Amino acid sequence: MTPRMPVRMCARCRRTTDAPVLIHEVHAATGPGFNVYACQACATLYPPPTDALEFLDTTPRPRPSRMTIRVYRVTAEGTAIEDRGETRTWTGSSIDPPPSNAVCPTCACPRCRPM
Repeated sequence: MTPRMPVRMCARCRRTTDAPVLIHEVHAATGPGFNVYACQACATLYPPPTDALEFLDTTPRPRPSRMTIRVYRVTAEGTAIEDRGETRTWTGSSIDPPPSNAVCPTCACPRCRPM
């Protein structure tokens, strides 16, 4: 048996070629990806393929976002009796206690209590 020669369609000129050149790998989030080929003549018009793993080190980390906390004083029944204002803080990967200020004073729980 003789090996079968690869036959692919060129992505630029749409002609079939028996000497395909890989110009791009399309990665899919779910399921298999696919390869894009070009003929020898059209392959020189495409930039060299990039490796997807090169982008992992250069991607910026997500920026922390701002969170606004509205503070109310409520009765035992849940009725708001006093608006204490708002405070802004940064969200992050760890759970930090809210900032202590006039709007949100420090409580007496073990997490907020100074050691």
